[in-house]
Amino acid sequence: MSNLYLIRHGQASFGTSNYDALSDGGRHQARVLGDFFLRAGIRFDACWSGTLERQQQTLGEVRNRFLEAGFGMPIPTKTAALDEYDYETVLRSLVPIIEKEDPAFTGDVGRMMSDRRAFQKVFGRVMTRWASGSDRMDDLPAWSSFAAGVTAGIRDIIARSDHGSQVAVFTSGGPIAAAVGSVMGLAAEKTVALSWQLVNASITRLKFGGGRISLDTFNEYGHLEVPSGNRMVTYR
Repeated sequence: MSNLYLIRHGQASFGTSNYDALSDGGRHQARVLGDFFLRAGIRFDACWSGTLERQQQTLGEVRNRFLEAGFGMPIPTKTAALDEYDYETVLRSLVPIIEKEDPAFTGDVGRMMSDRRAFQKVFGRVMTRWASGSDRMDDLPAWSSFAAGVTAGIRDIIARSDHGSQVAVFTSGGPIAAAVGSVMGLAAEKTVALSWQLVNASITRLKFGGGRISLDTFNEYGHLEVPSGNRMVTYR
């Protein structure tokens, strides 16, 4: 069997002008992740990433740790199939609808860019609504289309992988949730909810071979936990 490591990017720059760039903490998480792979003796035969800055920066930090330790890492192949969904468009489309239905929701919306709890509350409600497919708009892409694109992308990566290979995939929470949901046969709303549990720089492993794909582990982040507390464990 082969292993596909779905790696979520490190912490992005929440609340800044360029969210897509890794924060200092995110870069540190990625380096710690690279050290974990080295200690565990995990070496990659193929490497993939999305096109987003935070995904490629995470890959870059891991790759640098490998090179500094005297090990090679394959040149990555980029594919937009591993990119995160356009959450800004989803929020823009659905927040006004939910506010009309529930005026109290406006308070959380007003605080969401300065309060992480408010952001999560708004984000969770909107994304669950989006996944339900109950709102049809010309400028709002469907969750089902996004998930289908991710699934096709993962299957293409697997089809290009040799038997017994170790494959690194640097991506985001949405694609990881979509991939796991597809493998597990989960409903859309449950699949979206998986993404909220995913820790930055966490690992989710899929096993594949003989035409089969199965979930091995989900959201591993023990490499980020330290005796003094979980200061490296972040979700946004």
